[in-house]
Amino acid sequence: MFLVMLKKELKMFFRSKGNVMMLFLFPIVLITTLSLSLNNIMSAEVEIFGENDKDSMVYYSVNEDSKYKDGFLMFTEEIEKEINIEFKEVDALDEVRANIDEKKAIAYVSLYENNFDIYTSKNGDTMKSKVFKSMLESLFNKYGAYETIAEFNPEALRSLVENTYDEYVVSEDVNGKRTVTAAEYYTFAELALIILNLAGVIGELVYKEKQLNTINRIKMSKASERTMIFSKIALGTIISILQTLLVYIYTTLILKVNWGENTLKFILLFVVFGLFSSMLGAIVGIACKTDTATGGILSGATFVICALGGSYSTRSMITTVPVLNKLMYLSPIYWINTATSTMICGLESNLYLIAIMIPIILSFLLLIFYSVVMKKKGGTIDV
Repeated sequence: MFLVMLKKELKMFFRSKGNVMMLFLFPIVLITTLSLSLNNIMSAEVEIFGENDKDSMVYYSVNEDSKYKDGFLMFTEEIEKEINIEFKEVDALDEVRANIDEKKAIAYVSLYENNFDIYTSKNGDTMKSKVFKSMLESLFNKYGAYETIAEFNPEALRSLVENTYDEYVVSEDVNGKRTVTAAEYYTFAELALIILNLAGVIGELVYKEKQLNTINRIKMSKASERTMIFSKIALGTIISILQTLLVYIYTTLILKVNWGENTLKFILLFVVFGLFSSMLGAIVGIACKTDTATGGILSGATFVICALGGSYSTRSMITTVPVLNKLMYLSPIYWINTATSTMICGLESNLYLIAIMIPIILSFLLLIFYSVVMKKKGGTIDV
């Protein structure tokens, strides 16, 4: 019965030219437009500190007895050789606080005898300040175990500094330094947006099924309401697979986006996300009593998830906005964008695992919610 119902759903969906154009032509137009029109913005952001960026200034003050002194000074020496950051010693934070708050400088570093402090803009961290702060904190945390390393093995300290720098800033591929391009970023960011919009389509289909009183008819034919719900979820998942394959073929051949050795991982990631999106739409559609509520909830959820995830703007823009730079971690699309960008650039991390587990966990929670609702209603839905 499930396969019969799914076959019917597929036939009905593809009979609509509007559905086909919206879900298959729209992704191509959207990705192409954003990749080309926002290429300059991405080019300005991919180099974290830039080659000619006059604002890449870091101020510092050092206690002569600080255990971090030797490591920090060697760190500044190595960093200045590699990227355009200038370090300047000052007497106190008050001298430079205004420059940092206005984001004309990255940070102020205070080295005390046994600890340290890093001050960044009170108006929120920029991408530069976040990377720099993470890099320096990592160095100091590692350096804590090597308080006398400079005295006994200067080369080991130099290696520690260089490895810390490489971990946060440099990613190598066969051509040297590697950064994500506009085409690469928007391929995955907009594919996630498009797949999430499936929630609205599936939600509307499920609600219309209720509105037309077809649930009762299906029960008479011995098909359960659960089968109807899962056939809609399967429909959405199949559409997401087709969208992902279409985007893969188009971006590979036309936009020259190299999905590389991670192609199957990326496809699996978006299939899982398509499952979550379809389940979200189906469950909201069956739970809501009005068409307005169904559309409103799904539209609002889609907008928030996409906005926080970086589908409407780049992630680095979001990190500069207070509050949003905390809330963005709640969006599954944020983790998808971060994971795909990291993997495209050849960096090793556990971000892919996080990105794929989040929609799986959310789908599981939605399934539990649906089971609870069905149990409360005795297996029926008020139409």
